[in-house]
Amino acid sequence: MRLSRLLRRLALAGVILMVLLASVSAYLRLSAAGVGCVPWPDCYHQAVASETPNHPLARLAHRVLASTLGLVVVMIALTSVSVRPRRPDVVGTAFAAVAVTLALAAVGRVTSITANSSAVALTNLLGGMVLAALLWWLTLYARARPGSPALHLRWLANVVAAIALLQIGLGAFISTTHIAVACPNLPLCMPATSDLPAVLHMCHRVLAIVLLVAASAFAATLLRRGGHAVRPALGLAGLILVQAVSGASMVATDFPLWLALAHNLGALLLLLSAVWVLTG
Repeated sequence: MRLSRLLRRLALAGVILMVLLASVSAYLRLSAAGVGCVPWPDCYHQAVASETPNHPLARLAHRVLASTLGLVVVMIALTSVSVRPRRPDVVGTAFAAVAVTLALAAVGRVTSITANSSAVALTNLLGGMVLAALLWWLTLYARARPGSPALHLRWLANVVAAIALLQIGLGAFISTTHIAVACPNLPLCMPATSDLPAVLHMCHRVLAIVLLVAASAFAATLLRRGGHAVRPALGLAGLILVQAVSGASMVATDFPLWLALAHNLGALLLLLSAVWVLTG
């Protein structure tokens, strides 16, 4: 059963808006924390302890994008209940997107009061990713091919997606708690067990290697098998490699802001690729 073309187009528009909104939000958050400042890392610690600077154009763009996205999500929900025959999974996903949007709007009203709160930043970042994943699922679902993949392929896809989600969550926590300089060595650092920030960095780097190996194995399996799921699997493996390279490059080049922004955007695209694999 195919979804209406309008619903798919609205969902795709929502994904694009969410990518733009996440990029602007990352710029506000990372620049306020002093990522890319000089001299690094002294200025980074000073920026974290200081007031959040004002970025009027970026904040205006953030509000316009967020308001437009909210309108699009409401339109998606209304469209989902008008499609006949009605699909409970599609309606449920559409209204889940509405719920996440309302939650993010509520958090947004608190942000101006507690602008430096890591909990608020982490909630915004992860909530935005969840919303993007829901909208992307709605975009792709109507194009899903009939039939189910082999059990071992579905199991491997779920494992890769689960590791990717864990890695994204860990990276989001590192990004929003201002511990970017806790592990300045490459490729790994050996922190003391009591040094939690460095331990988190270590886990993030080790998990990146595990994720790259798992995704490469998944892509290689699909390449031998062939079929329509090869492209999303290759895209997922490619994005994981890009994320690993950009993450290492940030550490080696004293965290330039543009590279940190690219790494944050790559995490969102990685999540969307994982959803693409699971719907393939």
